[in-house]
Amino acid sequence: MLDLMHYTPEHWLELGRLLDSPAWQEVLHSGLVDEVKAGRIEPGHTRDFIDSVVGPLLAFNRERVKAGIADGCRDEERLFTELARWPDHLRGDDARIAFLGLNVTADCNLDPRCAYCNQPFVPSSVDLDGWKGIVAEATRNIDGGGPYIYLTGGEPLVLGEAIWGDKGIVRFATERGAGVNINTNALLLTPEVALRLIKAGLRILHISLDTADPVLQCELRGGEGLERILQGIYNVQLARELVGVFYPLIHTNCVLTNKNLDLFPQLFAFLLARHKQTVDRDDPLYNDLFPHVIPVGGSSNAGLRPSAEEFRRFYQEVWAEVCRVWADYQDRLGMPQEKRGALFGYFSNPFLRVEHEGGLEAYVLASAEAQYGKLALSQRCYVAPTQAAITSDGYQHYCGAHAIHRILPIGNVCERGIHDSIREGVVGLEALPREEHCAGCAMATLYINQATESRLKKELRKLLEGTGDAPTPAATDEKAAYND
Repeated sequence: MLDLMHYTPEHWLELGRLLDSPAWQEVLHSGLVDEVKAGRIEPGHTRDFIDSVVGPLLAFNRERVKAGIADGCRDEERLFTELARWPDHLRGDDARIAFLGLNVTADCNLDPRCAYCNQPFVPSSVDLDGWKGIVAEATRNIDGGGPYIYLTGGEPLVLGEAIWGDKGIVRFATERGAGVNINTNALLLTPEVALRLIKAGLRILHISLDTADPVLQCELRGGEGLERILQGIYNVQLARELVGVFYPLIHTNCVLTNKNLDLFPQLFAFLLARHKQTVDRDDPLYNDLFPHVIPVGGSSNAGLRPSAEEFRRFYQEVWAEVCRVWADYQDRLGMPQEKRGALFGYFSNPFLRVEHEGGLEAYVLASAEAQYGKLALSQRCYVAPTQAAITSDGYQHYCGAHAIHRILPIGNVCERGIHDSIREGVVGLEALPREEHCAGCAMATLYINQATESRLKKELRKLLEGTGDAPTPAATDEKAAYND
């Protein structure tokens, strides 16, 4: 008998009923669980995003900046520019890729698509062998940690065994040391697929879930309701329990619109009721099911975008209620005050995750115009040479945000390797960030850029003080340490 007592009584009853379903009974009698136990591989370990930027920049530039200081230069702005500069063509070196975004297909199994979907259809020019070749190139310089590989679409699971099979992308990448994440609508997460993703070593699933209101969820998700999404989530929970593993971790993506903004606390409470009942930060499933808040983007979604007043209410009132939900959960499970944690990193709200010039009032006004990143842009884009974002037509971009908007491609994988395009793209990096291209910069990229800038400025101060031979240690606070 499967022990599900670490869930709430209501949820383990839900899981038990699902386990008794014909789909699960067929899988249980097929021998697949034993096959997965015998043949599974562990998820790869990913390299630190910030160290992957700071380390090479210091290696390229520290000695030259020290020499400039020794020659009498004390112009901090000039010295910082030199310390933060990627050399042209990386002096022929390969970058250490920390993030590899693969938009493996534009196809989706939802028709109509989600109400806020603004992804144009592009033909697929890269086949399974092509994606594997990209992964092989990105993982050829593993040195204690591999890249974080993000598979998205469209809906990546429509590719079936090419994603989750024994010869699919996930297992291939995991065997090469990468940590793999799939972004999915969950509708194709059958019992078999959930088990095979464990066998392949998938690290994280990002599952789109915008509200706990069944009617609204159906309206936002192309007519597909809450029940089918939850079934996919529960299939993954059951698969983990049957195999006895803690992966893949499930994160949920909530696209924030004017329709679901006020309902976010209820969604968080709904998820906590289906979460492993733990407040132990060392538990591998401590953050399981936690939501990422993603404000709706795209010019076509003006009708769904919250107004400045609605954004202000979310950050001042609704988020306070979310924090009360989290505090109540910790109360209910008896978490001592001295061990309690705040919602941090990806699980904080977009305003709190990074520093925005002008504070909250300026941010909500910019958000109402879908300019979510323009007040948080760093002096330069430091992170781009450690990223590769590739769309299904083969075009490679500086970052995931540029890939979404199909702007400033730096190459095409059907014509040359990803490292060659990164080296070529460095030449144009001096012009970034630019508001017209980067106002929609992803929160993770904004954070890496801000943290990199802070680390480099600390390093420059050490060099000016004559104590700069040892690199500045990585930040140790929760938000900086969180690397997923």
